[in-house]
Amino acid sequence: MKDHKVHLSIVIPTYNENANIQPLVERIHQSLGDYPYDILIVDDNSPDGTADKVRQLALSYPVNV
Repeated sequence: MKDHKVHLSIVIPTYNENANIQPLVERIHQSLGDYPYDILIVDDNSPDGTADKVRQLALSYPVNV
């Protein structure tokens, strides 16, 4: 039997979550370890810079905005 790995995609809607998004992404990364995953963060034009924070996180984590 072949070992098929499933790739997990996590979709997170956000609005004004600048202060919360980095800790969330870090917890997801720590929890999943070597499991293949990506995170799609959908921001609703937050005025607090959430999208900018997500772009910064994308440099270190498998994150897309």
